[in-house]
Amino acid sequence: MKRELKAGLWFGVIVVAIVVVILFTTVFHPQPPKSIAKSTITCTIGSEKADLMNDPDVQHILSEKYGLTVQFKTQGSLDQAIMTTDQIKQQGLDCLWPSSMAAQNVFQNRHKTDFPDYRAETVLNSPEVIYAGENGTKLLQDAGIVELRNGKYFIVNLKDLLLKYVLKKATWDSLGQSKIHGTIKIGSTDPAKSNSGFTMSLLELIIISTNDPYQTPDAAQAKIAIATIRALYDAQGLQSTSSGFGFEQWLNQGGEYRSPLYAGYESQVLEESLKNKDVMQNVRILYPEPTVYNEHPILALNKKTSKLVDAMKDSDIQKIAWQKYGFRSAIERTNINDFKNLPIADNVQITNVPNGEVIELLQNCLANNVC
Repeated sequence: MKRELKAGLWFGVIVVAIVVVILFTTVFHPQPPKSIAKSTITCTIGSEKADLMNDPDVQHILSEKYGLTVQFKTQGSLDQAIMTTDQIKQQGLDCLWPSSMAAQNVFQNRHKTDFPDYRAETVLNSPEVIYAGENGTKLLQDAGIVELRNGKYFIVNLKDLLLKYVLKKATWDSLGQSKIHGTIKIGSTDPAKSNSGFTMSLLELIIISTNDPYQTPDAAQAKIAIATIRALYDAQGLQSTSSGFGFEQWLNQGGEYRSPLYAGYESQVLEESLKNKDVMQNVRILYPEPTVYNEHPILALNKKTSKLVDAMKDSDIQKIAWQKYGFRSAIERTNINDFKNLPIADNVQITNVPNGEVIELLQNCLANNVC
């Protein structure tokens, strides 16, 4: 009996010792987490995403959660898309990050088999909009070209604006007000160099070449209308090659009588409103209906960079991209109430981007005057 009791005591001591060892090694002295493999990725991106990728919080999440450091330079979307494979490899690029599905289509048409581990996915969106001064918006409302939708945000009938005013070279004076002078036209960055300008030219092509703006043109339709788009391009004169710089130029032209219409990303106005609380006093966002989404697809050229695609879909990064830089999420529904005092469209009507053949026809016309 004593022997059995002693054995039982020893068994209990052993069990307690094992429990103590487990607690000591796992709870009080837990094993350090497995280190995340670190890698550096080199990309070329659209200039409008530079502030986002320089954001310390974004860099921290990428580094600590995903082991990624992203080195980048800025370059126009179409310039990215038309680089040769040799140029991409000479620069040691792991990814391209243009600002449109159009650029992605051009790239894929040119590089169908050059990158075996290629992966492309859109992680951010921003609709193409037209910025206008308060006075210009009021004139277009009186002319029936702009309407205030649901008492919240402005919709512009781009087809009527183009066909009845821009192409006919109508003047602002013809709308019955003399404080804005000159012809009515839509400024933009250089569409031969910059995506925000190219997207507006693409939207103009869709509207002019088809009776239904929700029906994308084929190559035959595009060829008929493309000379008109070139004429609109020539009428603009010297244009900025950077979306960020072009927007700043427009803002600095001053007050309610600033150069009235300018095409760009919705995200640029939203980001600026956080820096300058007064920016919307004299700035209006006009949403073409339909418009085109400037999708921001990451073109991962190797397996290493595929990890960046997944990282940029991180919910915390998506929240930063929207709340600090105005990029709508391509992953989840965007909460427009995060910008309570801005007239933002909650339901943006969009049309599809044409195929790669049409895009290259337009690009060749604008860049090389082959129309």
